[in-house]
Amino acid sequence: MPNIYEIGNDKVVGFENEATTIINELIRGSKEKEVILITGMGGLGKTTLVKRVYEEKSIVNHFDKYAWCTVSQEYDCKDLFNKIYNQVCGKETETDSIAEKLRKSLMGWRYLIVLDDIWSLKAWEELNRAFPSCDNGSRVVLTSRQESVVSNAKHICLPFFTVDESWELLQVKLFKGKECPKEIENIGKQISKECGGLPLIVGLVAGLLGGVEKSEQMWQKFLNTLSSQVAFRGGMQSNDVIELSYKHLSHDLKQCLLYFSAFKEDAEIEVSYLIELWISEGFIKITEEERVEDMAKHYLNHLVRSNLVMVSERNYDGGILWCVVHDLVHDFCLAKAKKENFLHIIRVGDKLDPTLKFTPYRISFRRSRFFEIPNELVPWNSSVSTILGYPEIYNEIHFDVYNGSWVAKKFEHLTILSFESIMMDKSVLFEMNSLIHLKYLALYLCGRGSVSPSSLKNLQCLLTLKLRSEKHLHLPKYFLNMKSLRHMTIRHYGCDSCPTEPTPACGIETISGLEVLQSLDLQTFLCIRRDEHLLRKLSNLKCLSCVVSSSYPFADEIEMLHHLEFLWIHKLRFWDVDPYSHENPHLLKDLKLSKFPSNIKEINLEGITLSSSAMSIIAQLSNLEALILVGCKFEEEEWKVEEETLFCKLKYLELMNPGITIWNISSSESFPCLEQVILDCCVKLQEVPYSLADIATLKLIWVRDCTDTCERSVKKIEEDVQEFGNDGQLKIILRMTGDSNISSANMTGPGPIKRRHDRDMFRQREELRTKFMAFLAEKRSDKGRGIAGMFSKIKQIKNKGRLEHQQ
Repeated sequence: MPNIYEIGNDKVVGFENEATTIINELIRGSKEKEVILITGMGGLGKTTLVKRVYEEKSIVNHFDKYAWCTVSQEYDCKDLFNKIYNQVCGKETETDSIAEKLRKSLMGWRYLIVLDDIWSLKAWEELNRAFPSCDNGSRVVLTSRQESVVSNAKHICLPFFTVDESWELLQVKLFKGKECPKEIENIGKQISKECGGLPLIVGLVAGLLGGVEKSEQMWQKFLNTLSSQVAFRGGMQSNDVIELSYKHLSHDLKQCLLYFSAFKEDAEIEVSYLIELWISEGFIKITEEERVEDMAKHYLNHLVRSNLVMVSERNYDGGILWCVVHDLVHDFCLAKAKKENFLHIIRVGDKLDPTLKFTPYRISFRRSRFFEIPNELVPWNSSVSTILGYPEIYNEIHFDVYNGSWVAKKFEHLTILSFESIMMDKSVLFEMNSLIHLKYLALYLCGRGSVSPSSLKNLQCLLTLKLRSEKHLHLPKYFLNMKSLRHMTIRHYGCDSCPTEPTPACGIETISGLEVLQSLDLQTFLCIRRDEHLLRKLSNLKCLSCVVSSSYPFADEIEMLHHLEFLWIHKLRFWDVDPYSHENPHLLKDLKLSKFPSNIKEINLEGITLSSSAMSIIAQLSNLEALILVGCKFEEEEWKVEEETLFCKLKYLELMNPGITIWNISSSESFPCLEQVILDCCVKLQEVPYSLADIATLKLIWVRDCTDTCERSVKKIEEDVQEFGNDGQLKIILRMTGDSNISSANMTGPGPIKRRHDRDMFRQREELRTKFMAFLAEKRSDKGRGIAGMFSKIKQIKNKGRLEHQQ
């Protein structure tokens, strides 16, 4: 379930009465726990309707705890309980009694749980035991194609769309608010009638019509084709329209669509990851005029416009961060991939078939214990080019070390190997170095000592490299001889205490093969003795994420990155529980960062000390669209935006755990393009600047966990916005949890549009937030114990936080 607030969504069509009925059942029903079952055939819009209700402000304000979970036909109860617990409590847990732990965490709270796409009575009975009856109006909402999944529920069966509703939806999809030309209106209504009242079919037909000339002749020809299909089949079927949409795709787009079969049903897929795989597969045409990553985004947008792929989360600028396909489309992709030998799925519980008579081009493993991956599955030296490994339950704590050396020996023609969730010994790199055709490599390594920069020197075709390791194994920040590498992620935990491979005798200046690198994610610190001048070698870098310290000449290095658009920097020990410690390096005094590359669009600073003058320097960046400050300390705890300060293109501003008490904006003209302001965990801020309400472009103010005075200032802005009738333009969402165990997954209703698509970094940020809220709770409880007791507690919590991270 995408937990976001979408700016500029398509107009909602249909089910107004049903939405009102569901809202009334949720808010005005009995005090007892009630179950509401929403049924209808596939493609009717059950999930869309419930999502709309879930994000209604009246629902947001009514319930204390929320969770949304997609069940699907293949499910794991423990995994689902963990997902719900994470949303309810804001943290993950590892226990065999997760159902009872979840039940206790819901006890006493008015909660709303949505179980989307549930298929059986057995699944409901297994899940229902964790939802207590608290006699406070708690609700559980189910969506299903089956009426038999629950017997004692209030049942709402969705009707088919009327012809008028189908026509309205078709216009929304096709014309985006513009009027339909009069000469094709009647034909359009006839096309809508042939869709059989299913919104999914209407959307797919709209995707097909998008490529048809908007003339009476061409639309009539399209209608004739649809009508003959309906007459032949005795009615329009979803699979028929999906097949028709598939046939209209180019060969490359067909392969891109079939790739969704590699993922689980209803899985939300990170777009950056998907695009890297598409590029490594060779699906994307390479041109001199455009970056291959941008071309891949065009491919994805084409599939979205065809309504074969759905957007689950967008960036602040409208770019797609996460996507998903409808389960009917997923079923089609699975069947087509199997028929065309495109990809083979190995699921949990599959019986091994050593006599397999075909060799697929791609294999997607979905097994709960990866040492069961069979090396007898396919013949030696087979034509398998891609191996993707996905755990059924993602568990970062209890990993078995997997011996994957046989993979390199057997599949010598591999171009893609993605095992980033499977822990392997570092010795496997020796075997991987022989896979000279590799274009994508993602591994999770363990062991001791260091990995040499020359350990993968034979992989000259590699486009994407993602390595992460545990604290005893140090990874290099560059690899030799990788002339084609475009994306590199190096994540090493506990990096400040590990040994490292020495710089080559000839010096870092002589290193070649980094010139085409587009993105570099270094979750490890840069050292002046070994890494000086590394960044300036990356002349085409567009995205940089790294740890900084005052001893590294970061300012001199970054000035050379003329193509840099995205910058994420944070201090070495950002895992301190108190983010406002004096260890925060100062942007100007310590990092000497008084000048940024002019093309920067997004800056994310974490654990950095700032000042009003530093913010004025950032404001001068003429292309800056997003600014995210997390755990940043401000001099004198004040951010004063002077009248002459101008953030000329800034659209998105986020402050999380900001070390400011006072925030003054002299003029709303300082933010002429601002659309979203996100304030999270503002435990010091006295009030939100009232001048924000005067920014004509502002569409969202989202606030969570702030002071009482700050809360009152937000409500005052909201009252005035409603009084002047501007609440349709500006949305104000205020969430006061009073809960130290809170995360963004536990937001009531819609939250902000996220900028980052990185799962690990987002989880780390939320863990920091949880620790910080616990730190504040401890401080409050120690007020009566004297100053010595308070500082003793703070020290204990800090040490505990560092120890947890090291472990």
